[in-house]
Amino acid sequence: MSAEEVAAVGHEGVQHYRPWKKMLRGSAVEVLGHGAGQLLRFFSNLVLARLLFPEAFGLGALVVTVNQGLIMLSDLGIEPAVIQHKRGGERAFLNTAFTIQATRGVIVWLCSVVLAWPLAELYGDPRLMLMIPIGSTAVLLQGLTSPTLFTLHRELQVARLTALEFGAQALGIAVMLVWALLAPSVWVMVASLIVSTGFKTVGSHLMSIGHSVRFENEPEARREIFAFGRWILGSSALTFFGRQGDRLMLGVYLGVAPLGIYSIAAALSEAVGVLVMRITRRILFPVMSRVREEGTDSLREVFYRSRLGLDMAIMPGLGILALSGHYLIELLYDPRYAAAGWMLELLAIRVAMSCVALPSEMCLVALGHPRYSLYQNAARLVWVAGGIALGHHFFGLAGVLWAIALSELPSIAIQWAGLWRARILVPRLEARSFALFAAGAAAGALVRMLFDRLLHAT
Repeated sequence: MSAEEVAAVGHEGVQHYRPWKKMLRGSAVEVLGHGAGQLLRFFSNLVLARLLFPEAFGLGALVVTVNQGLIMLSDLGIEPAVIQHKRGGERAFLNTAFTIQATRGVIVWLCSVVLAWPLAELYGDPRLMLMIPIGSTAVLLQGLTSPTLFTLHRELQVARLTALEFGAQALGIAVMLVWALLAPSVWVMVASLIVSTGFKTVGSHLMSIGHSVRFENEPEARREIFAFGRWILGSSALTFFGRQGDRLMLGVYLGVAPLGIYSIAAALSEAVGVLVMRITRRILFPVMSRVREEGTDSLREVFYRSRLGLDMAIMPGLGILALSGHYLIELLYDPRYAAAGWMLELLAIRVAMSCVALPSEMCLVALGHPRYSLYQNAARLVWVAGGIALGHHFFGLAGVLWAIALSELPSIAIQWAGLWRARILVPRLEARSFALFAAGAAAGALVRMLFDRLLHAT
């Protein structure tokens, strides 16, 4: 907190320290940066859908999922530990965080080498033997990313972060499209992943925070990071299986080509969810971490006022998508990807519920209760694993997708319990989110009815 902010807080807390201007400015930058990135991604997705084939999307999704899984299974919560800790701006603390992160990157890459052969056998595609370890070099590069980025998150310097990530994404997409145009191959996505991660890693070291980054292992900082991360480690592992396990299981149940179609629907639906995640973790979480010392009333005000802005901007659109999303697929993709339409509609329900769960989770983490993340992710994992297996057995692919669509229900229930115990929860304000989604769904039903009548008339 700056000197001006400290002076402004006084004894009345949030009545004088109002972070709305920073939050709005940071949110606007996130929306613009994320929107531009999603437009690039959307355009490249359309081009690749015509140059490649569903199987290529499936293999690419598996490589990315394995990378994410290895990262999340070893997640020590280094970034949130730096953001919320009072020593998060000190050189020794940051250097120790960097050392832990780099060591973890090497271990994770070695694990990918070990897992390559069993996964290639499991999915029946020998190409994964090379694709997985080569694609996982991105994890090595990510481990060498400068902790400068943690400091920028902590200080809400969103513009610099967004510019770096947009540049990395743009370069990765450019490499992918050029490769696909010259020599269409499943390797284009692996190349894009490595190039974009490498660009971000190099760029992070070119951003100055007043001191150089080096390897260091201060015992006290190490203990603090591991103490905070013991809950995050289990929570992130369960998050991966609960949120990404659908791709792994679909690849086993249905094969690589249907997984490629599903990955297109998931990418379109998750574009909104990723935006909410970025705003929540990069802007709302640091602000709530500062406001928490001012008391429950102050934190509740920040939490629900920011939720209102997110809900009004996002929930109606997701409601429309849930009832008429298949028209988007029919308009943009060729008939090979038609099944992605009804998948997109169901996945919009999951994203809407995650937009309720994510801010609640970060509010509890800001309060110093990361255990609720562990509880919710364990419940989600049980739901996904059991729901996909039972849904596939009794209802086929439709049952699988409905299980995935409703997978955030246990998360919301557990986060609400945590917020209630912390005296943050306001039920009528939580109901507001679902009312906005329902209003959008009603509009989507109207759009669907009008389109159907128009098609029948012609």
